[in-house]
Amino acid sequence: MNILVVGNRVPWPLHDGGALATYRLLESLSLAGNKITFFSFNTQKHFVTPETIASKLAFCEVITEPLDASVKPWAALKNLFTGGSYFLERYYNVEVSAKLTALIQERKFDLIQIEGVYSYPLLSREVFYSGELLTASIHSSEPFKTPTVYRAHNVEHEIWMRLAVNSTNYFKKLYLKLQSLRLKKEELRLIKSVDAVVGISQKDCDFFTKHGAKRVHLYLPSVKTSLKVEVKIQPDAIFHIGSMEWDANVQAVQWFLSKVWPLVKAAHPNLIFHVAGKGINEHAKMFFQTGVYNHGEVADASDFMRNHGIAVVPLLAGSGIRMKLIEALSLGIPCVATEIAVQGLPIKKEDGIIAIHNDANDFANALIDLIGNRKRAIEMAKLGHAYCLENHSAVKNNEELMRFYTDLRIAVKNP
Repeated sequence: MNILVVGNRVPWPLHDGGALATYRLLESLSLAGNKITFFSFNTQKHFVTPETIASKLAFCEVITEPLDASVKPWAALKNLFTGGSYFLERYYNVEVSAKLTALIQERKFDLIQIEGVYSYPLLSREVFYSGELLTASIHSSEPFKTPTVYRAHNVEHEIWMRLAVNSTNYFKKLYLKLQSLRLKKEELRLIKSVDAVVGISQKDCDFFTKHGAKRVHLYLPSVKTSLKVEVKIQPDAIFHIGSMEWDANVQAVQWFLSKVWPLVKAAHPNLIFHVAGKGINEHAKMFFQTGVYNHGEVADASDFMRNHGIAVVPLLAGSGIRMKLIEALSLGIPCVATEIAVQGLPIKKEDGIIAIHNDANDFANALIDLIGNRKRAIEMAKLGHAYCLENHSAVKNNEELMRFYTDLRIAVKNP
């Protein structure tokens, strides 16, 4: 199948869940025998050199266009009077959209996939105004319809609404609430316009079905999971890894440090809390506490996770699935997380795969128990690894996705 995937950034390095999810999908689609063209912005914030792209994404054709998508205060203020979503406006460029349209007209793609909501603006003119994406072959005057799929990383507006609710800044709270409502309007427009939506959690898929998506497919993200795992848990160590350029991670770590860490540290005085992630040094003041070690942005996230004990994922806002949490489970690492961090995964608290707690005292007690009970921690790690083998196998999940795409092509061409 000849597939065009439209993205808003180059998925490298694999330091955050969004990049990891996109990269793994592109890789999997290519390995399944498809011809993949990835058309994307190469943003200033996440700029990747052409040499790195050629090396790390050699399995597909990559076409990029430069973009400065940084938040600009004056533009954000002016947006208040436009009625549109500032979150999406940052990823719209007339010239680049025209180039993408020309590419679609030139090539006969079998399917077009919109990778995440922030990739939507590049195709919004076609989807928004016509309700379907029509492409025209340069060799024929007869238009042909190309199936369009929205691959949702999460229900994005829910994240921003939770960030607004948890914000302590009154004006920021109001602004985020407004932008969340505007983004919701665009998300609902998008899911009704495309031919199908691929979600990464059952909860998200239920939302898309409820709000008018024509077809919905659940595609649990895949991670590379070895058939066997040797559990080695670093003593007296816990960690958090995640991009601190994402407000939800900042809120999560702030909550953990203020509400949970003092309780855990009191019970285990020698414990070290290791933190790492992109943009973390901009929040370095948060980590000037006894027993907290800031590693900055690490070169190898998997290596970091393997060598720094138990994972803590204390998210208070979010949607979709936390890729770093799945990766930790696949590596045989015990995890303590909030319900929001685990939402979307087919995991229940009573399964014993993850220690799930929202209350700070309960979260702390779960950590204290795992740190002091090595046997229990190893049992949990093995359960997590087995869960990943069963639910996040690239081969199994991709076979199901390709069957869905094949049926979709037939359904769209023969309504």
